[in-house]
Amino acid sequence: MSASEFRRAMGHFATGVTVVTSVNAAGEPVGTTASAVSSLSLDPPLVLVCFDRASQTLEAIRGHGAFVVNVLAAPQRHLSAAFARRGSASAWDGVGHRPGTSGSPHLHDVLASLECTVEHRLPGGDHEIVVGRVGEVEVTDSDATPLLYWRGAYADLGVPACLSRAAG
Repeated sequence: MSASEFRRAMGHFATGVTVVTSVNAAGEPVGTTASAVSSLSLDPPLVLVCFDRASQTLEAIRGHGAFVVNVLAAPQRHLSAAFARRGSASAWDGVGHRPGTSGSPHLHDVLASLECTVEHRLPGGDHEIVVGRVGEVEVTDSDATPLLYWRGAYADLGVPACLSRAAG
């Protein structure tokens, strides 16, 4: 099996899109788009995030020991694209954010944010798996749908069933 075959097969698994943020050694915000994010445990509350080993955000998280998972809404494709570019400091141009308890940035207008401290780091091939203990969460009351990625492109969820039932 080739890497492209594996990537194509995994592309059939729809995922939500997040921007994982932290601060580097100079105290500057860093972030990367991540779809390899999952809840892991309710007790204690844990999430896992997979990072390319060359990721500047991973390097910052290793040093800072904390990060925020920002869950993007469908209208935030521009944030996903900006933070997907490797090493792009310009990704932060015009991006509203505020520091959380740990100093890691919370992006404005996301569907949810989970502030985490590093619990474990594990090898994962060409990636590193970071398990974070969730200390704080924020959830919006927005009716926006989530930003999804499927088969190598953004996908539209459409109107959530709970909203269409409420309208009918």
